[in-house]
Amino acid sequence: MIRKTLALFTALLMSFSLPVYAQDETSSVAADAADITAAPAEAFEGLESFIDGMVESHRKTLEISGVTVSIVKDGQLILAKGYGMQDIDKGIPVDPETSLFRIGSTSKLFTWTSVMQQVERGNIDLDADVNTYLKTFQIPATYDKPITMRHILTHTAGFEEGALGYLINYDINNITQLRDAMSTYIPARINPPGKYSSYSNYATALAGLIVANVSGLPFNEYVEQNIYEPLGMTQSTFAEPLPERLAGGQTMGYLREAGIQTAQPYELITGFGPAGAMASSATDMAKFMLAHLNAGELNGNRILKAETAEQMHSVIFQGDKRLGGMAHGFYEEYINGHRLIGHGGDTFQFHTNMLIDEAEELGIFISYATPSDTKGRDTFIETFYDHYYPEEFEAITPPADFDERAAKYAGSYRFWRHNETTIEKAMAIMGGGLEVAPSGKGTLVFAGFGTPRQYVEIGENLFRQVDGKHMIAFGENESGEIADLYIEGLPFMNASRTPAFEGSLFKMLLPLVCFILFLTVFVGWLYRRKEYKAMEAAERTAIRFSMAMAGANLLFVIFLGLIISTYKMELFQNIPFIFDLNLMLPIVASLLTIGVLYHAVQAWRQGYWRTGRRIHYTLIALTALYMTIYYNYWNILGFQHY
Repeated sequence: MIRKTLALFTALLMSFSLPVYAQDETSSVAADAADITAAPAEAFEGLESFIDGMVESHRKTLEISGVTVSIVKDGQLILAKGYGMQDIDKGIPVDPETSLFRIGSTSKLFTWTSVMQQVERGNIDLDADVNTYLKTFQIPATYDKPITMRHILTHTAGFEEGALGYLINYDINNITQLRDAMSTYIPARINPPGKYSSYSNYATALAGLIVANVSGLPFNEYVEQNIYEPLGMTQSTFAEPLPERLAGGQTMGYLREAGIQTAQPYELITGFGPAGAMASSATDMAKFMLAHLNAGELNGNRILKAETAEQMHSVIFQGDKRLGGMAHGFYEEYINGHRLIGHGGDTFQFHTNMLIDEAEELGIFISYATPSDTKGRDTFIETFYDHYYPEEFEAITPPADFDERAAKYAGSYRFWRHNETTIEKAMAIMGGGLEVAPSGKGTLVFAGFGTPRQYVEIGENLFRQVDGKHMIAFGENESGEIADLYIEGLPFMNASRTPAFEGSLFKMLLPLVCFILFLTVFVGWLYRRKEYKAMEAAERTAIRFSMAMAGANLLFVIFLGLIISTYKMELFQNIPFIFDLNLMLPIVASLLTIGVLYHAVQAWRQGYWRTGRRIHYTLIALTALYMTIYYNYWNILGFQHY
């Protein structure tokens, strides 16, 4: 249960008799989408039927209540369609023009567009210290090199990850404003700027605050006036909750509870709004795609100069030059030989993707209302390209000598998007890492994203999937040893070798052994409880220390599991008192460990018990010491929230 609930966190929630997955719960727009010239769907043969089939397949296999999609091609909207229900209880179907879906981090593209508007107006210098634009606080100078807007646009600012207790809120009366959130929740800097790309919601929200500071407008108002109004995006907003004029278009998020789809509260991301608070309709997103495909202009209204749009779409950071990289906020992805730029987005309740293909003048937006996973939005565009832009790939014979060199790549890797200074570091205990191992057949086995795949060497430290086109690359340190891992399609998530103490042996196996040994303390006492009263006082004291220490450790894990299972996503809103109360147990256990270690020494010096029991007690003392070190390493000792 703990593992499943933690998995729900990372990375990451009728009145009519028609079933939720009924085929006729669709709404489409083919021609009159408010100021967008529509083209016939025949721009791609059988397009609507193909999309219908793909979405229906996803809805049958995933817990999906609604889907909205729009596709633009050659300056025109060729498809906008909704599937499923906007509101199950009210019987409102998804409408691609009016149903507002939460687009999560796809919102960032609007923040980046706002940044580039201010760059072309001379209010932001991409290479200036961002502290120049902050009025009420400053980013600490952890490194000699300052953080610039160019670093923020490419997620190379070097911040650690953070979210617990403040990222997503459900209480309208407990909203933190952007400026306050940015000054309160400054994450630690764990890398020099420009070294690795590590996705950062904080950095993006900071960029939104900077736009507000230099423009003199609150961020939400700025986007309204400088992007929505020029493009005619009347069904979009960063405001939370939805303003009254848009409230009727709210698409509900659902979670299956007691066997039925239960509506969930509106996710509030106000403190970090520029990173993911936007809600929009499919046709509004089509307008945004058309503007970027048309060098910043739509229907005579321009949001970016042509040269600025071109600059914004250009790559400025790559972990490995042979893989896709980071543009000015957009990230680059290659599918079947086509270069696409865009951004995905996830909340607990919605999963979204938006990519544009400049060469084909094609843009695709898709958003799923589903708490299950990101499979639908992850595969939608790739499936589209496999159907309309198929590309064959040639089988590659592995180099004859590769098995001799394979060991240097083997090991565990972790994304730099992690936490190092607060209790959130402990979330990595249950999270899976990236594993690379030789197959013994001239290839590498790469695991970490679903089913493990085999990769074959195609260049120096460059590998391609044996039965596909996906690529990974490795980077060397100054000593020529393999240290880094870069993954095609994730230019914003560089990875490096996992520290030894974070390997499976130390973070999972040894703690499991420790807790089994802690259980033996109570089993041993039950087995020999009749002997207890006959023992010397020092021996009884030693046993009391071991039982108290073992009990504190066991209760901490039990209560932690219950707390996580009970509060779930609410932990991203606020840290409950009971969570802090439970954190007292590792402190108590660590203090009791001192007494256990003392009595372990005394057991040998004073001759407590028989040799076998002394050995057992010594093992208990060592496991207690290990868990103290373990708690300290994972920031569990104390109350290190943020």
